[in-house]
Amino acid sequence: MKARIVGACVAIIILASLISRRGYEPETKGGTPQKVEEDNLIFSEPPTDPVLSDTMLAGYAGENTSAAEDLEMIAHFIDSVFLLVKQRNTADYSTNEDLVLFLQGSNSHRLPFLTKVGPALNSKGQLVDRWNSPLITHPVSQKVLELRSAGPDKTPYTGDDLLWPVR
Repeated sequence: MKARIVGACVAIIILASLISRRGYEPETKGGTPQKVEEDNLIFSEPPTDPVLSDTMLAGYAGENTSAAEDLEMIAHFIDSVFLLVKQRNTADYSTNEDLVLFLQGSNSHRLPFLTKVGPALNSKGQLVDRWNSPLITHPVSQKVLELRSAGPDKTPYTGDDLLWPVR
């Protein structure tokens, strides 16, 4: 429960940061950076905004996490996005691909929460587990999304599968 609350707080802070930076246009002269105090530069193009996945999925599928922790990490990330995006339909995330589109900005807020490249995505743009197998999504209700990892054998619906929420 504490992890969910912390995740939600982090999500809200990052969302506030993203919203406050929207529409930011630095002042430039002739398209080149302009010097300001203490030799800090303001560039003609602002740096890319961080998205929620940059923080919440840091360490995903890494050496210091287990497969169960990875699945829990991605589930808490999705729960945090769902806390922020209240207007949604289970059709928005009925498949892995739909969920990725939703997380990358095809949501009612039109905000991306997931980067286009990262450890949680394969080359096809699907959310994957640490074995690079696509996660299987099953919307149980508007508030509950079941996630399944095929496990180390990479075959879904076998004994080594991991589920979230844990049954």
